[in-house]
Amino acid sequence: MRIWESFGSEHSMDLILIGRFEAVENAKQAVEKMEALKTLADAEWSDDSWQDHDERMPETLRQGLFKLELYEMGRFDVDNYVYEHKVERNKTDVRIWTDESEVQGFLKVLINLGARVEVFSRHEWNEDGTRRIATEE
Repeated sequence: MRIWESFGSEHSMDLILIGRFEAVENAKQAVEKMEALKTLADAEWSDDSWQDHDERMPETLRQGLFKLELYEMGRFDVDNYVYEHKVERNKTDVRIWTDESEVQGFLKVLINLGARVEVFSRHEWNEDGTRRIATEE
């Protein structure tokens, strides 16, 4: 049995981010950029990278972000793409599922391409917008 005696995330946010675009092309670009960010992140961080306290941005990552024209993103925004998540597109909507509470990297891609963004936890809400758990008053 493992006893947790620290502050931290249990990685159980069960968040959904929905980016709604006016054009299908922008939604496609968002998915393409997120796939490229996942590749960049996987190449930069190994399983023991959390032990590395060097917070400078690696040159390969800087060049990758420059190529993707994601100038406002930093090293920690790319971290989002290392962790377990799922991205799907349906016409002009892009849905992202993650258990992480840090979602800035996803938001920056969606907003950069003009999305209107909705974020909610599936602990409280169903994907159709109905309340999952009755509230107590």
